[in-house]
This record gives sequence, C-alpha cells and structure tokens, in this order.
Amino acid sequence: MPASTTSSPPVSSDALARATANRARNLLVGAHALEHVLSSSLPVLLIFIRQELDLSFTDMGIIIAAGSLTGGLVQFPAGLLVDFLGARSLMLVGFGLALGGSFLFSTAATLPVMLLARVVIGIGNATFHPASFPEMAKAARHSGVGMGMALHNVGGSLGMSLGYGLTALLAGWFGWRGSLRVLCVAGALLIAAFAFVYPRLPADEDDELAKKPAAATASSRPARELLGKQWLPVVSLAAAAALSGAFGNALQSFLPAFLTTTRGVSVAVAGAFSTITLLAGTVGSIGGGRAGDRYDRSLVVLIATAVTAALVLALAWTPLGAAGLVVLLVLVGVFRSIPRPCLNAITSEIAPRGKSGSTFGLVFGAMSLGGSLASPAVGYIADRWSMPMAFSLVASLFLVHGLVIRRLYAGKPSRSVGAPGTAVTPSQTAGPA
Repeated sequence: MPASTTSSPPVSSDALARATANRARNLLVGAHALEHVLSSSLPVLLIFIRQELDLSFTDMGIIIAAGSLTGGLVQFPAGLLVDFLGARSLMLVGFGLALGGSFLFSTAATLPVMLLARVVIGIGNATFHPASFPEMAKAARHSGVGMGMALHNVGGSLGMSLGYGLTALLAGWFGWRGSLRVLCVAGALLIAAFAFVYPRLPADEDDELAKKPAAATASSRPARELLGKQWLPVVSLAAAAALSGAFGNALQSFLPAFLTTTRGVSVAVAGAFSTITLLAGTVGSIGGGRAGDRYDRSLVVLIATAVTAALVLALAWTPLGAAGLVVLLVLVGVFRSIPRPCLNAITSEIAPRGKSGSTFGLVFGAMSLGGSLASPAVGYIADRWSMPMAFSLVASLFLVHGLVIRRLYAGKPSRSVGAPGTAVTPSQTAGPA
C-alpha cells in the first residue's frame, strides 16, 4: 500500500503580502518607540540640568524649542526627500542623527552646546517622522489606516512613557549624562537590528500614478487651480496641527516640572507619574484608531480635545491627593491621545498623489513649529505668573485645535478601506476625503 503523502497548501500572494506588511508595521512601531525613548528623556533630564547649571524655566523652554523649531523647519524638506528618495534610508538617517545629537547633548556643559545638540536631534526627528508615517499607511492599507496609525502612536507613547521612567531611574544611578549615553548605546544596537530586517513595501497605486507623465494624469483645468485644490486642505490641516503641537509639546515637556514644583513630588515620582500618563495614552490611541475608522473623525477629535482641556484645567487648579492625581493623569493620558490617530489618518487621506512624505512633513513641521512657540511661552508664563496659569493656556490651545478640525473636516467621506473581501459601511468611512 503506497504511503500517503500530504502537502502544505500553497501560501497565497495576498497572505504573503499581509505577512510582509505586518512585519513592517511591527518594526515601525518598535522604531517609533525607540525614537521616543530618546526624545522623552529631555524633560526629566532638564530637572537635573536646571539644578546643575542654574537654568530658569525660560531657559528650559528655549532648549526644548531649539529642537521643535528645527523640526518644524526641516520636516517639509525632509518629506520632499522621502517622496524622491524613499523612506527606508531616510528613516535610518533620522535615527542616526537623533542618536548623534543625544550623545552630543550628554557632553554639553553650556547652553550653546545644548542648543546645538537639540538642533541635531531636531533634524533627526524631522527626518524620521515624515518617512515612517507614509510607510505605516502602506503597511496598514489592508486593515484600516486609522488603526495602523493608532498602533504607530502606541509605539511612540510606550517609548515616551518608558523614556520618562527609565531616564529618571538611570539618572539616579549614572547621573544625567551617563543615563543619556546608556540610552544612546541601546538605541544604536536596536537601530542596527532594524536596518537589517525591515522589508521593502510595494508602492501604492497613488505613487505609481504620480510617476506617470503629467499629460496622462493632469486635469484640463489650469495647473495653478489644480495645485491649489490639492494643497489647500493640507495647508489648512497644518495650521490646525500647529495648535495640537503647541499643546502636546508643552504638556509633555513641562509635566515633570509641574509635578515637582506645584504638587511637591520628588523627581522620581514625577517621572513615574509622567510614565503613567503616557502609558494611559496607549489606550487612547487604540480607542482613537478604532473610533476614527468607524465614525466621523472630526467629531472624535472635537469630543476628545474638549474633555482633555477640562481635565488639564482640573489638573492645574484642583487640590488633589495622590490617588486623585493619578486618576486625573490617567484620564488626561487617555483623552489627549485619542485625536492623534484621527489626525494622522486625515493627513494620509488628503495627501496629493505621490506626495505622502511631503504632506506628513508639512503637517508635522507645523506641529513642531507650534510646539517651538509654545514651550518658551509656557516657561515665561510659569516664571512670570505660575505653572497652573501656563497649563491653562495649553488647555485652551488644544480645545481650539478640536474646534478647527471639526470646522474643516466635519462629515467628509474617508478613503479608508477594510480588509479585502469585507464590506465597508458608511459609518466606517466617515472622515475627510
């Protein structure tokens, strides 16, 4: 009797494409986490640096702003390079610059050197983000862009939350300079691993169309009219994103200092509380991604920003015990993170064909510029009046951001698609075109 033979069913090309996309998605999430471990170390380090170098809150704001301002100016040119050269190499360049700037910062003993290091870090961050988000949009195109952006943001939130707590712990062991160098070494090892295993994703249909001759794709309308119609929504979104960047940069940068000066907690406790806040943001990112793929994204943004503004005002002015403070910080972390996946999905969807990198660069650049303006303002207000007054300012900025997004993108349909073979309901396609 002949032996029976069995063979494994062939793996479909669609299954292989999904596996490749999932591997790229997971690596992008990990890379984003690593990048934010480095960037989130600064707020905690500034507490030690302020004591060592006798810096004012305004000085701290200027140091923070140096990186944000650089990022704001560089992200759009970096996005243009992404469109022309591809994302993979530029992601690695961005990582390398962020590491180099972080190491330079660890050697600094004067404010000018710190500012120079922050400029280098800002260039690195500005190069990484416009490259990674279009790649995530490609990796998530079969499963929902909103959820893909949520996972990417979760990576950033986890990295940032780990950076707060880990930096506080390492600074207690090795000093603030040693702690930053340890992070640089770990970052270099992880970047090397990322460089060797990240797959190449196939080009989007829009990317292929963008490469065709202009005569094959251009409208009969005048070029100036077509250009304005393509980029006006992007510029409008960038203006709204600047308000979000002002809020996020100020809150993340000054939360440890707020907790130590206003609530009277130690640096270690402030780092732990900041970590809790950012970890809670992972829940908000997932919720925001799911909600953004199902409902009108502009409404999701508006509700979340309004709730966040109320919570930050309560944090600034309400007397709280330790338990109440933790609960409030958790709620702030959850609700402040809900709008971000929606904003990133909107950015992906309004991008002109073949211009995802420059679109993300413009939006993220405006976000960084907003943060660069807000940080010195928050530091000045904290020095002149009080930290609660400064936090009230940033709460109002976030609420205005939500109102602008709602005004610009209410009820506009989304280009999001579900997995192949699944129906997409009207509620799942609510969002901007």
